[in-house]
Amino acid sequence: MIAGGGTGGHLFPALAVAEAFLERDARHQILFVGSQKGLEKQVLRKQGFALETIEVASLVGKSWRKKIGSLLLISKSLGQSWRLLRSFQPDLVLGMGGYTSGPVVLAAWAMGKRTAIHEQNVIPGLSNKILGKVVDRVFISFPETAQFFPTPKTFWTGNPVRKRFKAPLPQPPAEDKGLFTIFVFGGSQGAHRLNSSMAEALPLLADLKERIRVIHQTGPKDYQQMREVYAQQGWAAEVYSFLEEIEMAYARADLIICRAGASTLFELMAMGKAAILVPFPFAANDHQTLNARALEKVGAAFLVADRELNGEFLSNLLRKLINDPAPLKEMGKRAAALAKLEAAQNIVELCYELVRHG
Repeated sequence: MIAGGGTGGHLFPALAVAEAFLERDARHQILFVGSQKGLEKQVLRKQGFALETIEVASLVGKSWRKKIGSLLLISKSLGQSWRLLRSFQPDLVLGMGGYTSGPVVLAAWAMGKRTAIHEQNVIPGLSNKILGKVVDRVFISFPETAQFFPTPKTFWTGNPVRKRFKAPLPQPPAEDKGLFTIFVFGGSQGAHRLNSSMAEALPLLADLKERIRVIHQTGPKDYQQMREVYAQQGWAAEVYSFLEEIEMAYARADLIICRAGASTLFELMAMGKAAILVPFPFAANDHQTLNARALEKVGAAFLVADRELNGEFLSNLLRKLINDPAPLKEMGKRAAALAKLEAAQNIVELCYELVRHG
């Protein structure tokens, strides 16, 4: 049983682990547990995985009244998790982050099931800090995270990346030849700051528009507006609300402008791509900034604070890189050197060991 989801940042690493389990043995039965509101409902059925949902709510960033409501829902979440565990009877429960991970893993621990969690970010969230005390295994993306968990059961695996992000990479289409391709995305839900800054930058880069192709995943809220912006200003842009085959956009890009969630960073590493990282400033413990620094400090990405990003800043940086793209190749090589391409397989191997030997 794999618990977690809500956003692509939690769901896609979980999918990578599920793929690795089935590669190891196609007879494995895998059940995902998520929420009704999460991305998992949309994605997992297309991938052929079974999904059950429970009712969950966040405590982070809520008013005290809403926090009381969330606390009252916890007992219901635990009860629903208990019933799913009794029905499915998993050999192992793996929590991959997101609001559903906590109650499912906690219920599994109370029932005496083998349990493990994966922490994606440099600084773990409250739920994983608590779960880390009781689960059998803790898998971490960054070595710096080990300080937050008991040493004997903590393993640095990296963050799992789906098979589609690994070599051989898709070949860019012929029409990209000679163009500088920029891929802009703010995760599965989009990022308004990235969208608005790109809109502001376009007129400032008008003299370069014949040399640039833009691929832009906007998220649902800004999709229509951004389509109109590109059309009105005559830019050759491919605009998507959500991009299913995102690996193609990665492969085509000379430069990626994105947030700094752990899943995004490990996809960049796997693809060996240069990026302008703009961490989401309201992430718990500012973990996206800490994630991004892991790449910035070795010259594998640019780090730009959200408050500093605007059209003028972005256009100036893009103009510099378009006119001298050579540093981007070195940046991509440094990103690739950080990749842990076998993270999913490592997690599966450690899970096998846990179930067999405890």
